[in-house]
Amino acid sequence: MSPEKLAQKINESICNWAKDDDKFVVAIDGYTGIGKTTLLSALTALNSDILPVNRDDFVFSRKIVAKKLVKAKDKSKVWELEVCDDRKLKKFIEAFKKKNRSIYLVDTYNNISGEVNIPKVFDLTKKIMVIEGVFMFHPEFLLGTLWDKRVYLSGNLAKIDQRRVKREKEKWGKDYFPETHPDSYLRHVIIGLKRYAELYKPGTVADLVVNVD
Repeated sequence: MSPEKLAQKINESICNWAKDDDKFVVAIDGYTGIGKTTLLSALTALNSDILPVNRDDFVFSRKIVAKKLVKAKDKSKVWELEVCDDRKLKKFIEAFKKKNRSIYLVDTYNNISGEVNIPKVFDLTKKIMVIEGVFMFHPEFLLGTLWDKRVYLSGNLAKIDQRRVKREKEKWGKDYFPETHPDSYLRHVIIGLKRYAELYKPGTVADLVVNVD
């Protein structure tokens, strides 16, 4: 299914869910590389009421994450619940729901430098916040109670892995770092995601499950 058709399908549900609310928050979860960010862009283009949020913008600095990883017995556990500044994200979502501000300025993660130094302005006058990320429906996730509705993207994980590796190789060229390497952060993210899917079955707690294949 194309991102545009997928967005149309999900947008119909979002509009129906949010029709009687002044402020509404939808969380989108799914495997890494399944197309959450692309879907969010398509949703935003389709619906002017949507405020798009990427959870990756709220990642701790690379130095902080590195310290957590050094201390960890299982690095995949760190990527599961400890790499994002969820208290900072919670404050942002609560400001959106309070309706007492028109804009929200916050420093977001810089994927190039590894610092949290990119100022980003969010329009809080929007009616619907749609936030995408991984581990969004984890039972120990600090922000789980803030979601009004949950959308889970499912698909063939082997095919998704192939597409993601192809994309990363094209992006980085000779600097590509294999996901199979013991120090690859994506290796540990994937281990954590597969454990998360097996243990908690996030699709079963979603209000809408959409297969992207």
